[in-house]
Parts: sequence; structure tokens; C-alpha cells
Amino acid sequence: MRIIAGDIGGTKTLLRCIEDSKVVLEQRFESGSFATFDHLLTEFFKGCDRPVDAACFAVAGPVLEGRAEVTNLKWSMDSLALAKAFDIREIALINDFYAVALGVPLLREADTIPLHAGKRRPREPIAILGAGTGLGEAVVIWSGDEWSVVPGEGGHADFGPQDEIQTKLLLALLRRYEHVSWERVCSGIGLENIYAFLTGKEADPARIASLAQSGDPIGMQAFEMFVDIYGAEAGNMALRVLARGGVYLAGGIAAKNINFFTDGRFVEAFLRKGRFKEMLREMPIDLITDETVGLRGAAEMARRIASLKPAQWD
Repeated sequence: MRIIAGDIGGTKTLLRCIEDSKVVLEQRFESGSFATFDHLLTEFFKGCDRPVDAACFAVAGPVLEGRAEVTNLKWSMDSLALAKAFDIREIALINDFYAVALGVPLLREADTIPLHAGKRRPREPIAILGAGTGLGEAVVIWSGDEWSVVPGEGGHADFGPQDEIQTKLLLALLRRYEHVSWERVCSGIGLENIYAFLTGKEADPARIASLAQSGDPIGMQAFEMFVDIYGAEAGNMALRVLARGGVYLAGGIAAKNINFFTDGRFVEAFLRKGRFKEMLREMPIDLITDETVGLRGAAEMARRIASLKPAQWD
């Protein structure tokens, strides 16, 4: 059985060719170097044998009825057209955060950094949050014989400030936006909004993180506010779904600034839920460091649509 898994973003694309659960080819491409995804896939097939039984491509952009538009590129993808063009029996297109969520149960201990031990309960709901360009949220539940993803758009729910300075941040953003969501304060653009609120100046997320890491007082304040907000929303999500299987943080911001998440600040904000603090204390929190978790999720979906027996996980 031969399958292909792909993680497709505006900057880079990762593809794997897998035969009988063994990776036989993995390649990274600069997405912008190709006019279409078809051209990129043609290049990949120079090293991947055919026939291919199934493929799944996780796309950084909206996916609807087998069609996808890749954010920041002029690529349009159609599952039926791709299957016909490349003689692949089954192709699935899924959102990239859906793939991350599907890949979480496949993670090994070495792929994460524990932020809070808790008491993990096998096959109980798992909550995944990912602050990156936006704020992704999803839940993974055990459906009897495999893990299933319940996608959501909780990142666009109303932001709820936790203290006086966050309240002032909300009021400032209300003058700028019609609606202030969690994503407006807990994502790359959220970090920019926090920094602009504190300084009146603009800076991109990488610059703000660099300032924080170098000890700049305002940069550190901005990043600490970001971590407080991230922890609060993670706690909200954990309560909504009773995430006794654990809470996982995905996305590049946390993975690239681990020290700001391992000093206890994030966990303190997570637990700040009054009477339900002790319930939350039992829920493990892990930060994902493996950059290929979405690729693993895409491979799992490809296996499923190839009619292989679903993987079993404790």
C-alpha cells in the first residue's frame, strides 16, 4: 500500500511518500517557486513510485467540498481533478489545523514538552490550541475504534479580559475592530495588537519575540500579556470539553519561545478558574515541538481513505 501525505503552506510544502507505514521519500519545497500545486506534485513524483492508493493534503486555507485555496498563494486545488491528473484512487483535502489535531494522538513523548503533568485519562477528550498566524482550536475524541477530530472556530469567539490591563486592551481594540475575538489578542496579529497597545508602535511578531528574549522591558511585558491570554483561553477550552485526555499547544509562537511557556506563567493563567481550579489541575498540558505533526495527521487520513485498518492508540 502506497500513500502520499502533504502539509501545504504559503511558504513551504512538505510531502511524504509512505509504503506499508514506512517513509520512503520526504521532500521540502518552497511553495512560491511553483506556479501551481500540480507543478510541485509533478516534481515530487520524480522520486515517488506509482501507483498511489491514496493521498491527503493538509492545506493552510479554507477547504470546502473537495476544493481548497491556499492562503498567500494563487493555488487552487481540487481533489477530483488531482486524482484524475495523477492517477490516485482517493484524495482528501483537509484544513491544516484539522491535520494537526488528527496527528496529536500519534505524538511520542519526545515530540512534546510537558508544561503541567496532571493526570492523563486515556481516550478522554483532547483539546488542541494553536496560536500562529491565527488561532486554531479543535477537539479530538475517541469514537470507539479511532480518534476523530471535532473542528471549531473558537478562536473567533468573544475575548474575555482577565484583569484591568487586559480590559484596557479590549477597550482599545473595540475602537479599532467591530468585534474583538481571542484571535485578535492570541495569535501573531494578537501579539502585534498587544505591543501596539503598550507602545503605540508597530512591530511584527518575530521582532516582538526578539525584544522579549533580549530582556527589553516592553517586549517582555507584551509577551507576558500574550502568554496570560493564551493560558486563559486554553483553560476556557479545557473546561468546555472536559479535556481529561490533555491540552496541547501547537503553532510556531510557543514552539519558538519555549522559555516563556515553561516558567509557570502559562499554567497559572490556565488554572485561574475559581472553583474549577482543582478540576483543571488534573488536566495535562503539553507544548508540541514536532514540526511534522500536521504531516502525521495527513498520513493518518490517507491511511483511512485507503481503507487500511485504523491505527489503535491507548
